[in-house]
Amino acid sequence: MTFAFKATSGRTHIGLAGVRNEDRYIIRGLGSGGAILAVADGLGGNVSGGYAADCIIDHLAALDQVETGNELAALVTLVKAMDGHLVSQQEAQAALAGTGSTMVCVLLRDNTAYWIHVGDSRLYLFRDGRLTQITEDQTLARFLVGEGELALKDAATHYSIDVMDQFVGCGYAIPETGSFSSRGGDLLALTTDGLHKSLTPQLLATILGNREAIDQKAERLIQAALKTGGRDNMTIVLAKV
Repeated sequence: MTFAFKATSGRTHIGLAGVRNEDRYIIRGLGSGGAILAVADGLGGNVSGGYAADCIIDHLAALDQVETGNELAALVTLVKAMDGHLVSQQEAQAALAGTGSTMVCVLLRDNTAYWIHVGDSRLYLFRDGRLTQITEDQTLARFLVGEGELALKDAATHYSIDVMDQFVGCGYAIPETGSFSSRGGDLLALTTDGLHKSLTPQLLATILGNREAIDQKAERLIQAALKTGGRDNMTIVLAKV
């Protein structure tokens, strides 16, 4: 792709224990300039999870004009609309009760990366050989730590680390947002939890830092996650600035 990124790549895999793949991703340019990347992880373990992730990708695919200077506000408005749409669909169709999805999205324009996320899909920045996790998982464990009801040292092994505090479709989604200046050579990585929970940060950084083409990096990440268990759907989107 010639807009905003030197190269991009996306991969998704059902995993070794999955019946269906409820992960989705999108990589596309915007008519108003810039590019958009996103991954979504449908929740629920049934067809409704895939439906929710599809709705998110469909909304992002329809996004074409974003006013310069209004990027984050536009993304928040869009996520709120997605949340409301999924709630209305749940009310209209009993089969969709409890449907929802995580999501993380980046809009890159004029050397600035604007990001938004809900849930526990993640955005990483790999720059100058260093891996930084940009987003923070919106889980019950994080909430309990913030309330002083759970010690930070115990959070990683507490059951609440796998319980979503926020997701698109919950009806009260509160997306988190931010932005940072991008540099030539930056590598952005968007992942669903089936991938990043299967890899150590050290292994993720090692693969992102190798000299392979971006498609090979994406495939190597999927294969590495499969080797360490691969118990969930897994998706990776990579973009080199």
